[in-house]
Amino acid sequence: MGNASPAFVSTADACAEGVISIFTDLSELFGNPKSYGQIYGLLFASDEPLTGDEIVRRLGISRGSVSQGLRQLEAFGAVVREKNDGIRQARYRARLEMKLLISGFLQERAIPRLESTEARVKALQRTLTPRDPSCAAMRFRLARLAKWHRSARTLLPIARKILGGG
Repeated sequence: MGNASPAFVSTADACAEGVISIFTDLSELFGNPKSYGQIYGLLFASDEPLTGDEIVRRLGISRGSVSQGLRQLEAFGAVVREKNDGIRQARYRARLEMKLLISGFLQERAIPRLESTEARVKALQRTLTPRDPSCAAMRFRLARLAKWHRSARTLLPIARKILGGG
């Protein structure tokens, strides 16, 4: 992809470049490194599973970025590692089901982040002087934020179940 000869680029290759670009943008939108989107986009566009070395060569990114990206994408449930008999290096393929991607993202990123920020909201609420009138507006806003967290903690597990990941 990244090292394709400019003399001949098939429409399938150009389309694959577009797919990689889309997943790169989505990856960054959700706060993930650009390389995660590049790797997933390449695997999504590929008919055949690819080795880490093939991914490095095609995308022109570092082996460390590919290794880290593949580990995280596996944790999200976005890619599957395939070990073939007689082939030393594992091959990776993209899982094409959106529900698996969203469910993996919720489990690996959203829910832990939500739990962390919920604890931070509670800590902030404890810092406010209970009867200080100057803290009333902040108490109200933190109470609203705590309510948002409770709603999200209820909603996210339901969303995972609906998507078939829980």
